[in-house]
Amino acid sequence: MIKKLLSIGIVILTACSPYKKIVITMSNIQTENWMDKPESNVISKLGPYKTKTLNETGYILLFDYSSYNHTPQKAQPPKNYQPNMYASVGKNRQLIQPTTYVTSSAKPGLDVNQFEIIREKAMKFYFDKNKNVIYVDAIGYPDSVRYELRKK
Repeated sequence: MIKKLLSIGIVILTACSPYKKIVITMSNIQTENWMDKPESNVISKLGPYKTKTLNETGYILLFDYSSYNHTPQKAQPPKNYQPNMYASVGKNRQLIQPTTYVTSSAKPGLDVNQFEIIREKAMKFYFDKNKNVIYVDAIGYPDSVRYELRKK
């Protein structure tokens, strides 16, 4: 009974809050930031792009910041192979394990059979015929939430 009253009280308090929740997508934020900026500014700030695609209004530049998992194929050593690890480098040799992920904006043509997307993060910049930004599509970025006072 007490839990029921407590949950009803919480619902009433949040419904009667003097603040309203406003959610702004990352696409809208980036579009406002980059609107009417030339292509040269975008490339100088974000670095090399992954792909350039033509469309009816102009073209699209894709900046890919996704994390990819690469599972390397293990090569089998010969059956009678005995590695001599201390022959040329001495006893202070340090073995460094390879990383299991790759992140880069300039990874052209990743082979889907070798790479698996861990976290997709990309920005598509839509340009008009004059090479100015008209829209930005941000994929995999969190939305921005803010609270504003309701009008009385």
